[in-house]
Amino acid sequence: MHRSIGLWLLAVGVAWLMSVCGAGTPRCRADDPLPPAGYRALFNGRDLAGWYGLNPHEVTGLTGEPRDAKLAAQRGEFAKHWRVENGELVNDGHGPYATTEQEWGDLDLWIDYKTVAGADSGIYLRGLPQVQIWDWNQPYDLKNPQRKPHLGSGGLFNNTPGTAGRDPRVKADRPFGEWNRFRIRQVGARTWVWLNGELVVDDAPLENYQARGEAIPPKGPIHLQTHGGEIRWKNLFVREIGAEEGRQIVAAADAEKRARLAGGLTLHASFDTGLEADFARGDRGCYVQQGTGLASATVNDELQLVADGGRFGGGLHFVKKGNTRPAYRDAGALEYNDRSWSRSVSVWLKLNPDLDLEPGYCDPVQIVGDDLKKGFMFLEWSKDETPRLFRFAMRPLFHIWNPDNVQWADIPFAKRPMVQVEKAPFSREEWTHVVFSFEGVNDRTRPQVGRLHINGRLQGTIENWEMTFGWNPEKVLLVLGAAYVGHLDDLAVFDHALTDGEIRILNGLKGGVRELR
Repeated sequence: MHRSIGLWLLAVGVAWLMSVCGAGTPRCRADDPLPPAGYRALFNGRDLAGWYGLNPHEVTGLTGEPRDAKLAAQRGEFAKHWRVENGELVNDGHGPYATTEQEWGDLDLWIDYKTVAGADSGIYLRGLPQVQIWDWNQPYDLKNPQRKPHLGSGGLFNNTPGTAGRDPRVKADRPFGEWNRFRIRQVGARTWVWLNGELVVDDAPLENYQARGEAIPPKGPIHLQTHGGEIRWKNLFVREIGAEEGRQIVAAADAEKRARLAGGLTLHASFDTGLEADFARGDRGCYVQQGTGLASATVNDELQLVADGGRFGGGLHFVKKGNTRPAYRDAGALEYNDRSWSRSVSVWLKLNPDLDLEPGYCDPVQIVGDDLKKGFMFLEWSKDETPRLFRFAMRPLFHIWNPDNVQWADIPFAKRPMVQVEKAPFSREEWTHVVFSFEGVNDRTRPQVGRLHINGRLQGTIENWEMTFGWNPEKVLLVLGAAYVGHLDDLAVFDHALTDGEIRILNGLKGGVRELR
């Protein structure tokens, strides 16, 4: 957690205690919650005023009299399953969700909760699911790989699997029997979640579960979900965020992402004037394989530099399928290691795969080591399908991904460690931005994940694989243009797996990665 956030939380906590108890007051009244300055209480600690019962999933698709009847029935059931006890809002694990009569837009929300083993609950924002609450003691079930209670609570569980924010950044849950405290901040669709003082969701968009791909509503109720076991709530405090404050929050968050991008850049090749990288933490040179060694890469009849032909200034043009594969060395850029390796690679491509590529696999970008059986990462177009399929693949040690020793083409798509896109938006007229990222390679203590983004949007993830590689670090290379025919520009490498928000900033840079240097 950032130090400034920690100090702010401490200050608010002290102000909260002072406002609730007052100086010299021997004890706080459990049934009389008093919010800190600027906040208001959503729950009065005495009765259910301001709340009603609604499970929004039970009325989805209903209209007219059936909808009205269901809504009335849920309001009637509310008091049967929800009660006030010792100043706490308590649910028995059944019935409709506790729903605020008032609707909310941008807000800062504080909530304490305590639940029991086996429970599965959450907090809906603007009527949409949800900030998740888990029984984090449940073991991970490989048969249900998208359900990850062992990672802890606070994630935006109903977001697309693999997106930033769906799973919490850290596990911050307290043991059963103890109270947990959420702070949730939402501006537009952008959501931050702190659990027990730990930032578990950092500026992730809340997706519209009811209408995927559409904007979330500007306002909606807060639901306290009931599902599977008793849950208790107290100290429900909220503060509306005004338009100007919202703009300031978003601007500060974007500035932080941009700074993290700039600080994480390890290599950038603009191809404005040559093949050599414009910036690198280590070797800026561009090489080609020559026997067992490396030689300086040069342009030729297979590879050309095109002035003003790139996405941002000059660019590369792989004119025809050949053996010229420019590469950048590992030192300072990729920094492969056998402990815990995470990186992101960004590149812009322009081609029509079905018209420009020759038969066979085509890899515009690869990361290779001393032996492909010890690990291999690549972007590729398939060799036989029409239209050509676009993929990002992470192949760990050979025996892990290919225990039966069969050809890559003979392994069913669903059983390959890859993300596959059937209709990727590549063309001769427009540039397409591709980012592939990976985190936790060689680290069995954390989830090992690969992600593919195209034009700033997540296309899919590689998960639930043991990503153990066995490369010699001195032999690792970032390779371009393996059987590729088309244009390529603005290659960049970053020292961490970029978040969705960072990729959004990267994708929107008007002058390309040079703006970060």
